Amino acid sequence: MTTWTRYKDDYGPRVALDFSYNPQAKDELKAALPFPRCKWDAERKSWSVKDNATDLTIALSVLEGFGFHFDLDVNANQKGAAGEIIIVKKGAGLLMSWPFRSDYADINAVIKTAGNGRWKKETKQWRISIANAAAVAKGLETIFPALSQAILNTEGVQKQGEATAKRVELSSAVDAPALWLPGIKNAELIRSYQWVAPSMFMAGGQKRILIADGMGLGKSLQAMLCSVAGGFSKTLVICPAVVKANWAKEVKKWTNSTVSIISGQTGEYEVSDFTVINYDILDNRLDTLLNDRYDCIIIDECHNLKDEKTKKSIATRTLANEACVNGIICLSGTPILNRPIEAFPVLCMLKPEQFGWKIDFAKKYCAAIQIHTPNGLAWDYKGASNIEYSEDGQTMPLKQLLMDTMLRRTMDDERLSGQMPSLIQNIVEVESTDNHYEITYQHLMNEWDHYRTVEGGMPPGFVLNMLTELRHAAGLSKTDAAVKWASHYLKQTGKSLVIFAHHRDVLDAIWESLSLLHPSTRLITGDTSMKDREEHIHHFQQGSVDFLICSTTAMREGVNLDHADTTLFVERQWVPAWEQQAAARVRRMTQESSVCQQVILSLKDSIDTHFDILLSQKESIIKAALDGTANDKQTIAKHLAEELRAGKKVME
Repeated sequence: MTTWTRYKDDYGPRVALDFSYNPQAKDELKAALPFPRCKWDAERKSWSVKDNATDLTIALSVLEGFGFHFDLDVNANQKGAAGEIIIVKKGAGLLMSWPFRSDYADINAVIKTAGNGRWKKETKQWRISIANAAAVAKGLETIFPALSQAILNTEGVQKQGEATAKRVELSSAVDAPALWLPGIKNAELIRSYQWVAPSMFMAGGQKRILIADGMGLGKSLQAMLCSVAGGFSKTLVICPAVVKANWAKEVKKWTNSTVSIISGQTGEYEVSDFTVINYDILDNRLDTLLNDRYDCIIIDECHNLKDEKTKKSIATRTLANEACVNGIICLSGTPILNRPIEAFPVLCMLKPEQFGWKIDFAKKYCAAIQIHTPNGLAWDYKGASNIEYSEDGQTMPLKQLLMDTMLRRTMDDERLSGQMPSLIQNIVEVESTDNHYEITYQHLMNEWDHYRTVEGGMPPGFVLNMLTELRHAAGLSKTDAAVKWASHYLKQTGKSLVIFAHHRDVLDAIWESLSLLHPSTRLITGDTSMKDREEHIHHFQQGSVDFLICSTTAMREGVNLDHADTTLFVERQWVPAWEQQAAARVRRMTQESSVCQQVILSLKDSIDTHFDILLSQKESIIKAALDGTANDKQTIAKHLAEELRAGKKVME
């Protein structure tokens, strides 16, 4: 009994020939058709040959000599004898196949690098997005001219290629001409660089953008310009709870649109041109939001979605994947805080045709490796790879892949010089007025020595906890110095000041002392009610509050404090981006002062010294956050512990 099957694999169209086991027949077949013209197909458990008239004729002739007869037309697959190229348009992508070529490795390299192509093993096809098709065609001009031309002849490729090129060009633009948008107010106040976003958003009708401008450059305004330019009737703004009121205020300031705020887990709400909701209640409202059929969503501080398994992340993706959503605008000054994998949920929404498979993304851009866990093998996505250049020569760098979707400028961009205030950062060394830090330090060093010498090792988390306690102790020992510095600043300049700290007792100590001297002092922590928070900010911006004392983490997003031009940091942050975000509350495009000052208090002969030096040395890492360089607590803690131990030996 003989059977045959036509199929395709990496070597092109083939025919699997199934016949009874016969070593002589096998050997003669292999001799007549050397590999890869004849090879063993493990999946089908049969020998296979290339599907062309010549090889099939030879194979059938050999096998007939051993009594094996196949009812097979050797010319059945000869349509386009030179080889047929098949390209099928599917959604936002192209599925491509062609007969085997000896230069397949060079062709595959172009498809992977220029098109971020994905090989579909089950159908033996390459998949590329239409957005990358023109780049693939260009890369194949000399290698495979027929395929290059076939791609260009596919409907929509040329037009999409031009649009992609335009978006890439705009992604590095300093400014763009103003658009005539009837729904916009105060257009004379909009800066030229802020018109780039809507121009890029509309180019080619993509209507997907990640605005990753640095803090203070007006991302919310740019998002509104994109929405109005897109002509959307209903836009849903998803944001942290603390900035909902500010979004409503900004919509009224810049547009003629109606705006409403959704509050609470349940209850009715009004659907407006712009409807604002916070992440925390998104999941509970999801069914109703889906029924409301928003045609555009703005996702503010989208780095909040870095964990794809959270309810807010799942709910946001569900909304974005709805057919009625035609525009997606993501906003974040720090879309990747530490690692490329954190950006995957957002990129998956913006470019699903390219980022639809997490494991593919992780292998390409997160240096993914399999590790052993108590529950078996698992993938570790903590690394970074192929970020700015292709390490393997066959993967499109992530930075290049994002160029047609991500717009990123920073406050320090030389191209924007003169449009924003410069920044002066000063580290001011102060001395403690008590021995609290020294007592804490000595106690912890004794514990450290005990674990190392007596216990034979430190318990898990000891070093990190020790460093946290030391930073806390240093903060408490700086409260008097903070009050003195702030009072002196007010006396010398007559200007208001924003003071940042981390620990609640440090914040309270500063407030208690400073408010006695200056009754117009206000305090905002994570426990401050939304009403009080808004009132404090309003009075500060009106000039009736001299000092605004803030929790760094509670006030790092979406708040404008540009009445002041100076920030005082009593404590620094593990995550440098948080500190930068907090400082950006003051250093904004709306800032009237040409210079902003960031003052950092550092306790003499303490952990502060090591912390300040370390963060200074890692400034390049901080700025490369979008390149996925690890910069988390554990990394900083390790260096701090080493520095601290070295410092102890010197003191002894």
